[in-house]
Amino acid sequence: MKVKTMLGAALAAALMANAAASYADDVINMRFANATNQAAKDAAVAMIDVVQKESGGTIQIKHFPDNMLGDDRVAIESTIMGDIDIVLAQPSTLTSFIPDVYLWDAPFLFATAEDAIRCFNSDIGKTINGKVESRNLHYFTMVGNGFRHYTNNKVAVKVPADVAGAKVRVQESEIQMAQWKAWGANPTPMAFAEVLPALQQGTIDAQENPLAIIDANKLYEVQHYISLTGHQYSPQILLMNKARWESLSDAQKKAMNDGVETFIKVQRERSIELDALSEKKFKDAGCEIITLTDAERQQWIDKAKEGGVYDLVKSMMDTPEYVDRVLNKDY
Repeated sequence: MKVKTMLGAALAAALMANAAASYADDVINMRFANATNQAAKDAAVAMIDVVQKESGGTIQIKHFPDNMLGDDRVAIESTIMGDIDIVLAQPSTLTSFIPDVYLWDAPFLFATAEDAIRCFNSDIGKTINGKVESRNLHYFTMVGNGFRHYTNNKVAVKVPADVAGAKVRVQESEIQMAQWKAWGANPTPMAFAEVLPALQQGTIDAQENPLAIIDANKLYEVQHYISLTGHQYSPQILLMNKARWESLSDAQKKAMNDGVETFIKVQRERSIELDALSEKKFKDAGCEIITLTDAERQQWIDKAKEGGVYDLVKSMMDTPEYVDRVLNKDY
């Protein structure tokens, strides 16, 4: 009896081991390279939970926030190669093989976040962003990372004349350089990690970023005036390795799409919430928040047109007519 019991236990253990091995073989492990903003990180956690539940545990996603797997360009290249499965990044990193993506870098395309999201989900947005499919990338969605705003310590900026001669940090972008020159400033390309010390040391006078970035990186602690210029709307694009996507079953694809819908919802809700919290934090810290009238905002747009900024964007695109269509809300 003792021998039979031992054999029975051994057999049960073997069956359990085989079942676990079979389950492990069926599980797809993925890596998600995420950005630094809190709304995107919270949205990713919610998405991962939905995908894992809806897929019956057959998809397991490991989250790598804060650009842990490399900057946007590295992360997208790694997703194309299949080293990363899912990525959220700035679409500007795609311009080398999708020139129409330059559209999203143009200033004052949108008056509200709702306009931006409507455009991203329009035929124009889907056509441009869908071109990633030719590069072993599957397109899920594009979400907003907030409007970019101008901060400095010298003047409550409302119109382009207020930034005349100011040394403002910009990303290494031909379009950003052109727009700030058109507005009379002295644009200075600089790595983001250098911005805070450069502001502290007076190497630059100003910077521009979404409220969530100004908050998370404590830029408001060294900048008194925060002007809500909203001169650009910063999007982020959610992509997946196409080969990996196509390897999924229909049920797993549905689980992924359900997760993406959750990502979109949570990211939007948290963006609104965090922007409001950031503004309150800035005011509590003694900063001045400056809002623009429609007439003041129009001055920036007019100067950008006069300075040839929109013409520059068009010259870099395959489908330049998209610029005027978006400016005219024809989407």
